[in-house]
Amino acid sequence: MKKLNFGCGLDIKKGWDNIDIQTDERLTNSFNFNKIPYPIKSNTYDYIYMRMIIEHLEKPDLVLHELHRICKEGAIIRVITSYYNNKGSYNDMEHLHYFSDETFKHFVNETVRLEKKKKFEIELLELKPTVVGRIFPKFIREKLPIFIGGLIGIIIVDLKVKK
Repeated sequence: MKKLNFGCGLDIKKGWDNIDIQTDERLTNSFNFNKIPYPIKSNTYDYIYMRMIIEHLEKPDLVLHELHRICKEGAIIRVITSYYNNKGSYNDMEHLHYFSDETFKHFVNETVRLEKKKKFEIELLELKPTVVGRIFPKFIREKLPIFIGGLIGIIIVDLKVKK
């Protein structure tokens, strides 16, 4: 199983390809993630891990489509990002985008696209509560963020690649 740690920063995973925009001798590769296409062969990876990187990208939808290209059929792209209405999402001035669970549902369904071939399925969509958010039962906690911020900390999404 070929795995990619995309935007790894200091989180170097042994046995994985580790790439980042920064340069380091421990990295497999280093390049600008906003410049597509990437210097990676098509159909290379079975699993891509993206932790707290998608919010830094200029065009996250284009990046996900480029990751689709370098994935094999049935590969999983795991995206972990902070929830849009969590105060912590706004701590880093380099964040360009903010995400909710609906963002990924809309992206996968691509209802406004003329080309209707689905490239992804959502395998997992998990909203991780904050300490305060854990006070509320899940069914309430997942409705309240429309009105109250700070209940959901991060989103974990597994996108299954369809070719």
